[in-house]
Amino acid sequence: MSEAMIVQQPSGAARQLVLLFHGLGASEKDMRLVGERLAAEYPEALVASLRAPHPASFGIGYQWFSVEGIDDARRVERVAAEMPLFVAAIRQWQRDTGLGPEATVLVGFSQGAIMVLEAATEAGDDVLAGRVVALAGRYARLPATNPGERQYSLPTARPTK
Repeated sequence: MSEAMIVQQPSGAARQLVLLFHGLGASEKDMRLVGERLAAEYPEALVASLRAPHPASFGIGYQWFSVEGIDDARRVERVAAEMPLFVAAIRQWQRDTGLGPEATVLVGFSQGAIMVLEAATEAGDDVLAGRVVALAGRYARLPATNPGERQYSLPTARPTK
């Protein structure tokens, strides 16, 4: 991943890692408002919005995978081709923050939702995140098993007002 925008860096050690992934033709900046809302609810979270690695095929913004000539089979292939880089970026953020999967939340919108759903599903027993939020997205391919069966107890600290 080439670029990221830190929406919130807690003053102390972060207790949660929230990574945001934008949709097709957008950039990391387009998830800022979602990130700010989550940051207000979880003040001990490091919230970062990541930019997709490829310029969008149609000339504006960025994309996680190409949609030129897309169909269901090509979508699966293209997502799979991008997945190692995508997962590596998540793992790097986890290493950098010292936070593991149980404290990681992945939030994707549209094409970013496809990527977070597939990443969580493909991880299998190697859990990638304790929570996955998909907004206006779908699986590239329906999972064979229910990925929601594995659950963590995550911190739910909310700010006092």
